[in-house]
Amino acid sequence: MSLTKTLAAGAIATSVMVLLGVSGTTAKTFKLTAGSSHPPIVPWVQVIKDHVVPQSMSRVASAGKGDSIKWTQAYAGALYNFKNTLEGVQNGLADLGWVGTLWEPIKMPLMNVSFYAPFVTGDVKVLNSIGEKLHKDVAAMKKAWDRHNQVYLGIQVADTYNIFTKFPVKSVADLKGRKLYAPDALAGWVRGTGAVAVNGGLPVYYNGVKTGVADGGISITTGMFPFKLHEVGKYVTVVDMGGPISGAITMNKDTWNSLPAYMQDIFMKLGGEYSSKQAAIIEKKAGLFLKLMAKQGAIVTTLPAAERRSWAAAMPNLAKEWVDANEKKGIPARVVMKTFMDVARASGAKPLRNWDEGL
Repeated sequence: MSLTKTLAAGAIATSVMVLLGVSGTTAKTFKLTAGSSHPPIVPWVQVIKDHVVPQSMSRVASAGKGDSIKWTQAYAGALYNFKNTLEGVQNGLADLGWVGTLWEPIKMPLMNVSFYAPFVTGDVKVLNSIGEKLHKDVAAMKKAWDRHNQVYLGIQVADTYNIFTKFPVKSVADLKGRKLYAPDALAGWVRGTGAVAVNGGLPVYYNGVKTGVADGGISITTGMFPFKLHEVGKYVTVVDMGGPISGAITMNKDTWNSLPAYMQDIFMKLGGEYSSKQAAIIEKKAGLFLKLMAKQGAIVTTLPAAERRSWAAAMPNLAKEWVDANEKKGIPARVVMKTFMDVARASGAKPLRNWDEGL
């Protein structure tokens, strides 16, 4: 090929790349790591693996910038355990991950509002709405993530809490003297019952109950079945204590700042999709898992309504304790609790206790 033809061909190729928005000098492969303490058998990790990761690659490729993402996926505690999900993303062990804030009542207090308002709602759609509204309307919510070097992408909620035990539970009195897994912020839910709260997370519950560390635990149904907790605590009692806002999908802030604006937009949209998709999976599977556990030998019963009311009434004023303690530190817990209760009631929830009264 002559020099003239070579130069002409090069000019045409360059023009095409410019028209397509592709530059050979700026196109980049972003190497990112997605992580979680839990395996993708649970919905809040499943959606990262099955939707966020593949869709991010597809949408970046479709953007026509020439960039790409190469993911390393490290779930099931490969990088950090359930106690360190916040630090795992904060320190960049994972660029993107699920952060379980239920183990962070001190570092992420406002994210734990649902744990100080039990027996309010187990509707995952309502919980999703509350979580998103709080992050939209209360600046302190996103500022808390910023303090821990993270960018909030989407809320994570779960189905209502029930209990699994080695012994039958027909009344609240049956819990007296028993050891129940009730991690960190959830520990207050056994106050007034005579039970003893044991800290832990789903990955350790099976062996803990099997070896006698605990006699059972308070758990979401979508956690019980995948971790086979009904095998060691065959008495599954439906209490409907309310569902949690228990975490979020976040991105390490340094990673976020390294991404071009169009990729940030992609991840922000994926964060919203993550929230709605994992909530939909949970809503579908919660009832199914109860039936499957029963088929596999679990004894599934429902706590009588009167006993459920007794449990709620026996609790100390968890909301007031939480609000007072945080307001003294300058943390706007009062508005967060009031928003939680207002949105729940406006959405049709019928709380057994109106935790915002007297705040």
